[in-house]
Amino acid sequence: MTPEPLLPDLDRPGTFAAPWEAQIFAMVVKLHERGLFEWSEFAALLSAEIHAHPDESYYHCWFHAAVDLLTAKGVLDYAAFEKQALEVQRFRSSDHHHVARSTPITVIPAA
Repeated sequence: MTPEPLLPDLDRPGTFAAPWEAQIFAMVVKLHERGLFEWSEFAALLSAEIHAHPDESYYHCWFHAAVDLLTAKGVLDYAAFEKQALEVQRFRSSDHHHVARSTPITVIPAA
């Protein structure tokens, strides 16, 4: 009998509830691999976020922990990030889903 793997099977349907969850997961792992932060730093923020918001989904907490960490490290300019997120929301609310959005969302490093 083969023992159960310690990590989730990321190819199995249902591992992530939505594409953005897989994207934020991969983004945090890649940024850690590039040396932008220690994994223990992220884990501490994620744990605090989960405890502070027990009714939030796991990946909402993951997202908020990532934003907090990247802002604290100076990798993310939160004001610019928030402005761009609001612009995307406004665009999507007025979009009739027949015009392709060609401008990517970017992360602007803090000065």
